[in-house]
Amino acid sequence: MEWVHGTDLSLIGESDYAVQMIQHLTGLIRANAEDRRSYFLRGNAYLDRGEFLLAIEDFTRAIELDPQDPVAYNNRGIAYRSLVQTERAIEDYRQALALDVHYRDAYNNLGLAFSDLSEFETAVRHYDRAIELDPDYWYAYNNRGMALWALGHRDEARADYAKVKSLLGGQA
Repeated sequence: MEWVHGTDLSLIGESDYAVQMIQHLTGLIRANAEDRRSYFLRGNAYLDRGEFLLAIEDFTRAIELDPQDPVAYNNRGIAYRSLVQTERAIEDYRQALALDVHYRDAYNNLGLAFSDLSEFETAVRHYDRAIELDPDYWYAYNNRGMALWALGHRDEARADYAKVKSLLGGQA
C-alpha cells in the first residue's frame, strides 16, 4: 500500500485519502451542482477505488456540463472497460479522439479495448498512433508488444519490450 501525507502530516493510506477526497468533493458538489471539475475529480477518485458505476455517473455529469472535455470521455471509457463493457468504452475513447486527435492516452486505451476483443491488428494500429504522438510512451510500447506477441510477431514484440526497458532505465 502506498502512503500519503495528510494535511496534519500523519500517514494515511491511499484508499483513505481517496475516501476523504470523495467526501470533500461531495461537499463542493452539494454547494454547487454545476461544478464540473468536482464531478470530474470525484469520478477519478471513484475510479481509483474501483467504484466504477459511481465513476461513470460522475464522468457522465461532467460530460453533460462540458461535452467538449476529451479526458472525461476517456476516463469514463476506462470505467466502462473495467466493467467489461468494451463497446461502450470504445465509443467513449472514440469520442475523446473526435475532440482531440492528439490524445495519446485515448489511442492507447482504444488499443487495450481492441486487445480485450482479441482484435490485435486493430489494437496495434492504435498503439502505433499513441507512440507516434509520444515516442517515449513506454506503456504503449508494452501494450503493443503484448498485441504483437498475440499475433505471433515475436521479434517485433521483443523489440517493443526492449524499448520499454530502455525507456524505464533498464528497470523493466
